Amino acid sequence: MAKDILVFRDLTIRGKRGDLPKIRAALLDQVTMPWKHAEEREEEISSGSLNDDDVIMFSREQGNGIEAVGLLLWSRGDSYQVTNIVPRDVSELGYEAYNAALNDFVERIAKPASHAAGFRIETTPERQSLTDWVSSDVAEALRRFSVLANKSTGSSHPSDRQRWFEFLLAAHGASEKLDADRLIRWLSEVENWPEDTAHDLAIQYELGLDLLKAYDENRM
Repeated sequence: MAKDILVFRDLTIRGKRGDLPKIRAALLDQVTMPWKHAEEREEEISSGSLNDDDVIMFSREQGNGIEAVGLLLWSRGDSYQVTNIVPRDVSELGYEAYNAALNDFVERIAKPASHAAGFRIETTPERQSLTDWVSSDVAEALRRFSVLANKSTGSSHPSDRQRWFEFLLAAHGASEKLDADRLIRWLSEVENWPEDTAHDLAIQYELGLDLLKAYDENRM
């Protein structure tokens, strides 16, 4: 059975060239309580933008087990992406609360609007594994290191260090880079590494990739 962790879902609303005005209108046409169009906040964000990207700001009242939030859509080419969901009454949203708000927006606003405007809704899974983020080769190199390493010493033992270097080389050569925060979560939550050691390995990971990148650039 694949090992996975809970993550923040992504949402992309994708249309055809020139469809953004139609998508915006369709989304706003579906706004009903507990959601509303946060026009003042939208204007503040738009005025502070350094380019001509379009933004749409929504606000949701608390209810039905979902926190009061603000949800921001930002245009990217011919699509809109949810770039942030922020809490209004609590200090931060956990993964479940964030995803609950996103799912509610999809069901109440995005899906009905898609029927009217003909755009596609693309979401990522809320539970993901290593192979959702990196290639099978990189995932296998990290798993090999994690399974065989001494979890109390990290990558300091020569054999463990060699397997760690093999993972770094695989990660360096891959087009998709594993985020350090997800590396920490995967090591600590899935592979049961001590959290301090997982953080140390993440620091080594970022430094190692930076060093390999600099080496490649200086060879050119």
